[in-house]
Amino acid sequence: MKQFSAILGFELKNYLKNKAFQIITILLVALIGIVLSFPRLSEAFGSGEGGEIITNPNDKPLIALKDDTEAEKNATLAFFRNAMADKRFDLTDKSKDQLIADVDAGVYECAIIITKPTEYDYIVKDVGMYDDTSFSVSGVLLLKYQQDAMLTHGISAEEAGEILNAKIVPTIIQTGKNQFANFFYTYIMIILLYMSILIYGQMVASSVASEKSSRAMELLITSAKPVNLMFGKVLGAGMAGLLQLALILGSAFVFFHLNGAYWEGNEIIRSIFGMPLSVFLYILLFFVLGYFIYSFLYGAVGSLVNRAEEVNTMVMPVTFFCVIAFMIVMFSMASGKLDSALMVICSYVPFTSPMAMFVRITMSTVPAWEIILSVAILLASTVGIAYIAAGIYKMGVLLYGKPPKLGEMIKMLRRSSY
Repeated sequence: MKQFSAILGFELKNYLKNKAFQIITILLVALIGIVLSFPRLSEAFGSGEGGEIITNPNDKPLIALKDDTEAEKNATLAFFRNAMADKRFDLTDKSKDQLIADVDAGVYECAIIITKPTEYDYIVKDVGMYDDTSFSVSGVLLLKYQQDAMLTHGISAEEAGEILNAKIVPTIIQTGKNQFANFFYTYIMIILLYMSILIYGQMVASSVASEKSSRAMELLITSAKPVNLMFGKVLGAGMAGLLQLALILGSAFVFFHLNGAYWEGNEIIRSIFGMPLSVFLYILLFFVLGYFIYSFLYGAVGSLVNRAEEVNTMVMPVTFFCVIAFMIVMFSMASGKLDSALMVICSYVPFTSPMAMFVRITMSTVPAWEIILSVAILLASTVGIAYIAAGIYKMGVLLYGKPPKLGEMIKMLRRSSY
């Protein structure tokens, strides 16, 4: 136990004293602080008297509006200005060719030519990925057409307004999970888990490989058991990672609550910080187990290389498992098929279950026995791989030259006692 404690403390101190580790942590905390404080900062630097932000009406996009129907032109203009207050409209009688030329030259952002009460031409130079102008114009024209039709049939403007502005109020009785509401914090947590496994696993492999290339491993293996060495290295990196994650998430929590009033209308941000405690405990559980199972593999692979430069090539198979798990989970989240046969299978495979089962828990309804079985398999696999990795670590100390094949490695492990 004394050996293990000494190795754990040594590895943890090395990570905490590492300049790159410290700089990355500080930069991430600062970035989160700036992002979550941005509304307050923009108000402070861009406000006038009374704290009200001054906006220039001329900053709004300018749209050319031409009405070729028999409707009253100024009434059409007023209707569009009221319905699309975030745009500026210029009522014009220019020809279609002239409007095309003006849009192409940048005089207008776009042009709308109403040819019939329910038809129009939309002239635009480049249709942006998030361009919803055409969708908005279609909605405005439909609303105007319906109102005009009601007025024609003797319904007053007030009655027409009440009919068109009527709201449907649903009462949702939810017996399971709301995938959309839980999507954003699930997505962020999966990204954090994925990046943590890759970054800290690579750090473990690089540390082991550096010790072997400098012959320091041969001295360590004579004074400590391989199990203590492997567990000390992996747990040291894991504790450093958890501390870094706690600082990042903790700073995000603090900055959000300091600026909570500025995010009242942002449902995405509020849903992220409204994560239930049970979900946070699950991500902590799967983060720890997922990190360990991959880090032990990374450490074992790192002991088989001769030089630190060879680490990236040797860890590719391990990284491949992590990438595959991430891609399966991302595609399933995007499609909403979280209980497909593939996701259910991945929930029990140790290399994919930390991500797959966590996503199913947060965005679907999973029976308790499935969660217990998944965690039990993952825990047993982690312990088993840890001891196998320790055996490979001991074997890798004296292996130089070409790494052994899988069959040879299994035979050597059977003869090994650690």
